[in-house]
Amino acid sequence: MNKKNLLSGREKELLEMAEQYEQAKADKKQIYLDADDLADLADWYAMHRQYDAAKEVAAYGLSLHPDNTSLLVEQAYLYLDTSNKAKAQEIADSITENTPEIIILRAQLLLEEGKLDTADLLLDTIEDKEELANIVEASYAFIDMGYPEKAAKWLERGKGKYDEEEAFLAVCADCYYAQQQFEKASECYNKLIDKNPYSPAYWYGLARCYFDQEQLDKTIEACDYAIVSDEDFADAYIMKGNAFYELGNEEKALENYRQAEKRQAVPAYFIESFIGTNKLTEGNWQAAYNHFQKAIDSVSLKDQSPLPSLYSNAAFCLHKMKKKTQAEEYWGTAHELAPTDPNPYLIEGRCHMDDNNHPMGIACWNKAIQLAPYADTWYEIGAECMELNLLEYARIAFEHVKALEPDYNSINEKLTIVFMLMHDKENFLKYNQQCKHPISPEKLESLYLQLKNADKDNMAQAIKNIFDSLY
Repeated sequence: MNKKNLLSGREKELLEMAEQYEQAKADKKQIYLDADDLADLADWYAMHRQYDAAKEVAAYGLSLHPDNTSLLVEQAYLYLDTSNKAKAQEIADSITENTPEIIILRAQLLLEEGKLDTADLLLDTIEDKEELANIVEASYAFIDMGYPEKAAKWLERGKGKYDEEEAFLAVCADCYYAQQQFEKASECYNKLIDKNPYSPAYWYGLARCYFDQEQLDKTIEACDYAIVSDEDFADAYIMKGNAFYELGNEEKALENYRQAEKRQAVPAYFIESFIGTNKLTEGNWQAAYNHFQKAIDSVSLKDQSPLPSLYSNAAFCLHKMKKKTQAEEYWGTAHELAPTDPNPYLIEGRCHMDDNNHPMGIACWNKAIQLAPYADTWYEIGAECMELNLLEYARIAFEHVKALEPDYNSINEKLTIVFMLMHDKENFLKYNQQCKHPISPEKLESLYLQLKNADKDNMAQAIKNIFDSLY
């Protein structure tokens, strides 16, 4: 799919076209549409995550307009969107023309293979690099593949010339967002909304900026406007669900995820996994296991990538239910399905450490570190150890994080807490002064008193109070 935001007038035309197409299909009648219209209609279905319908329209278009370049290009993008790179490459190779849209398609395929320099050189062969359509499509090719800085160079060609063009503003907004320049992106999305207040894509773009800046109420509001503009805009329900989840409102989050599921934007296993995770957090192991098992059973044969995580979480529940033999079987399945995935080993290690089987737990965590020797892995181990009150192990893990990434988010705060709990004054003072908001001597006395009086049941709350004091 060419990921360009649709203009308001064209959006209305395509909606009407979709209705005509659906009616003709229901009546088992043939409908004649222009090749470019059919390509745009396929793109419209893809934007709404209706990929089967999009492919059907592209195939129907090619039956009416054999070998039409616009339809072939759209079909290739659809195969890329659904992870069939080989088929997309086959279509690209079959096209003999060398127009800018073909060059950009071939460049995107090169980017899919990680051949950035070759793709860059190929795009440089486009003769009219100042043409708006070429700037937009070349920029999106780079944005989609994670190279927004390359896109920014193409966008420089249009600045001062196309600044008020909706298509140019849209790609600028998406490029700023990809570069995490959220204020600039928001400014562009707001300009776009002024031009086209009923575009769900623009409201959704603004919602993404708010979400990444942790402005969750504004995220929900922007998503509401996107949904009012198009009640079938599934991404808005997902984003709204994410915002409610971050706010701790799992019920509202689930409500929105179910709306997304109705629109085929999230698979059934996601819903079951989400409920299972919530039940797991509550400590309701049987209910959590039941939902994880339903999620496992509903995973598509076409994409089994979620299974290792699902089996691991189900194993965690089984372990908590004292069904350790079955738990071991599930972990074995997770390792077999994804031998290079560290997460099943992290979860399994947590269970063994919780059982005071430290040698087995450490062996699992060592395997996870071998597979992913990064700060994130060590941080997760440290967090698990903190939760289990294994302070020496937590210290070791967090010190590895500090060594690997000295500015890792909240690492100074974590080390401050660990050394406070270990009554290590020297290291406590060392890391406390590196925190965003060091604990004052007055506050320190109060926190020490809380720790002194804390038993096992309320230790977690005492630790949370310390952590809150550091922010």
